[in-house]
Amino acid sequence: MACINKLSGDIEFDKCVDAPQAGVLDNAILINYDDIDFGASTSNGATITNLTLKSGATGYKLEWGKRLGSLASEFTPDAENLDGFSHSFLARLMTPSASTAERAAEIKEGRFVVVIETKYKGVDQLDAFKVLGWKSGLELSEMTMNSGENASSITFTISTYEGEYEDYPYSIFLETDYATSKASFDALFASVA
Repeated sequence: MACINKLSGDIEFDKCVDAPQAGVLDNAILINYDDIDFGASTSNGATITNLTLKSGATGYKLEWGKRLGSLASEFTPDAENLDGFSHSFLARLMTPSASTAERAAEIKEGRFVVVIETKYKGVDQLDAFKVLGWKSGLELSEMTMNSGENASSITFTISTYEGEYEDYPYSIFLETDYATSKASFDALFASVA
């Protein structure tokens, strides 16, 4: 990526055409970072135009209710290294079962990229899918379960690892148009073996 040292375009807003909406929908795709074929994937600036997984790999759907997931990004200045952005994704493992406990243990050991559909879609739905962790991946930073709170669900946050950074506050996944992007999302970005 070339160094950016100047603003290169207007920052416009038309509330009649492009009204912002907060929030995400009720599911996300978690992709094991090591399953992404970065050599075959393509991006242009903050837009990922082709997200390709290694042969036989797939993403994994994480579902929750009542739009209880969220994503966040913050600028992280660093006196000793490059400045960048830190990403975080907060979600819930809704069902207090053995399978959920096993997925929680896997999340504890993993590094992920998250693709999530937001309520805000942008003009012509071109900004519907946000991607977190594209450069560095996201790792578990917090996980809690309390039988007296959150209906016994496990809440967790995966974040950019301390000392690492992302180039953009988020990336957009856009494979031609919304319908094509949605089809890849719904198919879990699976690669046929």
